[in-house]
Order: sequence, then C-alpha cells, then structure tokens
Amino acid sequence: MANPLRIGVIGTSFVSDWICEAATISGSCEIAAVFSRDLSRGKAFAEKLCIGGCFNDEEAFLSSDAIDAVYIASPNTAHYQQALRALEHGKHVLCEKPLAINAAQAERMILSAHEKGLILLEAIRPVHDPFLTALRENLPKVGRIRRATFEFCQYSSRYDRFLAGERPNVFEAALGNAALMDLAVYCLHACVAIFGVPQKLTAGASFLPNGTEAAGTMLLDYGDQQTTISYSKVTSSVHPSIVQGELGTLVFDTLNQPSYLRMLYRDGRTEELFTPVKSNMVHELNTFARMIANGENTAVYDEQSLRVMRLLDEARRQIGIDFGAGEAL
Repeated sequence: MANPLRIGVIGTSFVSDWICEAATISGSCEIAAVFSRDLSRGKAFAEKLCIGGCFNDEEAFLSSDAIDAVYIASPNTAHYQQALRALEHGKHVLCEKPLAINAAQAERMILSAHEKGLILLEAIRPVHDPFLTALRENLPKVGRIRRATFEFCQYSSRYDRFLAGERPNVFEAALGNAALMDLAVYCLHACVAIFGVPQKLTAGASFLPNGTEAAGTMLLDYGDQQTTISYSKVTSSVHPSIVQGELGTLVFDTLNQPSYLRMLYRDGRTEELFTPVKSNMVHELNTFARMIANGENTAVYDEQSLRVMRLLDEARRQIGIDFGAGEAL
C-alpha cells in the first residue's frame, strides 16, 4: 500500500513481537511507535524491531500525529480503559483478545467506537483466518454433525517460573489472567462463528494456589450436537480438535495458528483442505486496515465479540473466577 496504516503498539510482550512481524508481511500496516511505562524496556523493544517512536507517557503516545491506530497488547484488565482513552484521542483500536473483562465493558467500548465513527476490532485470530472459512465451507462433508471437540492445551513457557516461586503476569489473576480468558476464548470464538450460540453452557475448572485458573472444560449443548472445549495453561494437548459427523470427521490442530485441516471420510479416504501462512496475525491486520480505509460497518464483528464475552461471563460465574476491581466500568 502507498499509505500503510500507522499503528502504535501498547505493550512489549511476545504478542507484540508477533504483531510487528505480521505487519512487515501484511503490506497494509506499519508499526510506527511503541508505548511502555518502562522506558528502557520500550526502547529495547523499539530498537530490536526498528520502530521509530517510543513513549512512556500515555497522553503523548495517544496524541501523537505519527500513529493512526493503536494495537493493545497489555494485561487483560487494562484493555477497557486503554481502548476508551485511545478512542477519545481519535485512534482506531485493534484490541488483543479478550476484548474486555466482561460483556458490560465490551458493550461500552463498542458504543464509544460507534459514537466517534472509529473502528474497534478484537484481535482474535480464528475469526479472521481463512482457516475458519475453510472449516465452515467443508462442514457438509461430514454429514449430520453429532459431536465436536475443540482443544487448546498449551504448557505455558512461564509456568516453570511460577513453580519456582516467581509471579509472572500470565499467572496473576489480578491482571485478568485465566486459562479461560487466554486460551478457551479461541475455542469459544470458533464455536460461535461456526455453530452459533449454544442452548446451554456447563463449565468447570481447576486453580493454582494463588487463585489463577489453570485449566478447564466446557460442554456446549446445541441440542442434537454436543461440543466439548478443553483448555489448559499447565498441560499440552496430544489430541487434535475434531468435528465429527455421520459421514466422517474434520481434523485440525491449533486454533491460534492452524497448520492443517483434514477430512477423514468414513471409507478411509483423506483430503487436505487448507494451506496456512507463516503468521496468521496478518489476517486481522489486513481486516483492520481494510475496514478503516473503506469505513466498513463492524456490526458482524461486534456481535461476534459480544456473544463470546457473554459466554465467558457465564463460564466465569459457574467456575467462580472473579477479577475484582478489573470488572469496573
């Protein structure tokens, strides 16, 4: 693009690394600045990735004419206030999943974006990845769907530090972290996008000694189809995810970066159905840039995010996850 969308990144975690890599691939966006309250960390991040602007003052960052939009990759409890402040400064917002801590916050964020004529989009990879379209288009091949199992169990690279007595942010419940919000959210987004909102959700989970939810299971009841979601930050999956029908089964691996989608027919035939890209965060960036350039309506994405946030609210109610002050409007 002649004039790529200039994005300012909030946060310097590995997720910010990934979005910067995706931006270099996209052609639709460029990372123009980074914000970190720790200036030395921000400068190191900017130098590593050749980013021109570095801020540790949020007001100066959001007021900068060097950025058109903001990508929020801060702790979950910060999403709500940071998104509202960015919108107040006239910046479009791409907010890392989960969009907010609860549905009430998400509704307020979406309303604010609409009032200001700005784009607010949840950065949830399955929704924007062509993989989901391929999965949806190939569902008829399995015949009548009877069962689906979506797994996202990923042993956190920071769990060993937690076991050693440290308190890494990803295992800090006060920051809105929980396996439900960090991993199960991918599965819920995929279920809602493909099957719709379930008639009933039943959830259970296990916790770490500090009160952070570590792993859990959900059953989504769609009447004659049952869908199970298994997720964990302290174990790793060995099974693929499946959509099982009377004629065969669709099989795939991860929902954050799927590497294959395979149809296994009942008669033993197999069919490969999807070719991945190197970094699928490029898809959400391209969607974000296109919607801003064309002034597109966000209603479909808004409703998708709100449906998932309401399911997360219900799962948290059943499990007993309370983020305290992070819930405030």
